[in-house]
Amino acid sequence: MASADFSVPLEPAVRADLEAEARLSNQTAAEIAEAAIAQYLSRRKLKREAIRQALKEAEDGVFVSEKAVSQWVQSWGTADELPPPEPDIFPR
Repeated sequence: MASADFSVPLEPAVRADLEAEARLSNQTAAEIAEAAIAQYLSRRKLKREAIRQALKEAEDGVFVSEKAVSQWVQSWGTADELPPPEPDIFPR
């Protein structure tokens, strides 16, 4: 894959850490920076997809109320521990 130069200003401490890691890992600073950027972008993509999925679920409007969850949590460790609550909020 062809690469293109890209300049990124770094704080001196970050640059020093990057250069130290490059020496220790026998890689170039550019290789480490590229891998870090690729990983960051991949995580951001996953996060955006998770948010999109959550928004879709929220639009469906099926939820468990705070009251039901609180009652369930308060029952933990008691003789009358409740099962996990079922959804009790539905779309209109």
